[in-house]
Amino acid sequence: MTIDLHNMNRDEAIRFFIQKYNEAFKDGYRDEIVVIHGYGSSGKGGIIKKTFKEFLDAHKTSVSYRVDVNPGATLVTPYARINDLQDLMSSEILEFCSATPKTLDKIKGNFFKKYRNTEINTCVKRLVRQGLLTVTLKKNGEVYKTKGE
Repeated sequence: MTIDLHNMNRDEAIRFFIQKYNEAFKDGYRDEIVVIHGYGSSGKGGIIKKTFKEFLDAHKTSVSYRVDVNPGATLVTPYARINDLQDLMSSEILEFCSATPKTLDKIKGNFFKKYRNTEINTCVKRLVRQGLLTVTLKKNGEVYKTKGE
């Protein structure tokens, strides 16, 4: 199986990989997956290769990987389903709001490089509906904090 991440930005590439990986894992695929990310114009590794390696390092309980002979590809061995970005975003937002209450603008400002504003809005609303975030009105607007903190 091959997953090609060419012609995508880093966020699209990670989303696409998670989707295809989880589909294959659900269908029982357990062989190595060849992930083609390219090696960048410098030949040392582009942004997708770097981001993809960081992503894999953060998911060592779900995958193992090794660099292919071709520096523009990585061989990934699946062990478990990878949480989708919504799951990851939820846990990151809960962690971010655990110490002190945060405004929605602060949350967006912290995660704008990783997630789209619409995704952040949807995630925060879902966390409030689930009772995992509480909303308090302050003089500068609504603030969000993890429940029970």
